[in-house]
Amino acid sequence: MLTILICSCAKKQALFSDSELQISHTTVCGWCAPGDSLTLGEENTVYCYYPSSCDTKGPVKAQKTSNAEWDELVSLLDMGKFNNIDLNICNVCVDGCDARVTIRQGKISHSISYSNINNEEVAPIRPFLEKLIAIQERYAAAYTKK
Repeated sequence: MLTILICSCAKKQALFSDSELQISHTTVCGWCAPGDSLTLGEENTVYCYYPSSCDTKGPVKAQKTSNAEWDELVSLLDMGKFNNIDLNICNVCVDGCDARVTIRQGKISHSISYSNINNEEVAPIRPFLEKLIAIQERYAAAYTKK
């Protein structure tokens, strides 16, 4: 089931260098419900939409990362606080929904999985999460706009 948490598109991998800071936010739900994934780097942003969480293939939208948006997001990120959160909710295991945040740079990465932004365990990074979610929602809205 964890393979659906990562947008495993060849196009995505080509857009990020191994040493680049990457910030991703993925939503996934049980019962084969739709999900999506946003990965941001300083240069590029990739949004993947999964019509079904039972299938890891879906449309990919890639574009240059907004410098202002990247700077704001990174300014809200406190890696010490993020790394101190040890949270791995698995509502998807019982057909619920989860959000997973992964921050990766080189061979170092840390992930958390949560079900609700109001969870007290994510309170130390809530402003960062709110900005990240807002960016993802903007991409989702643009994707579904016909």
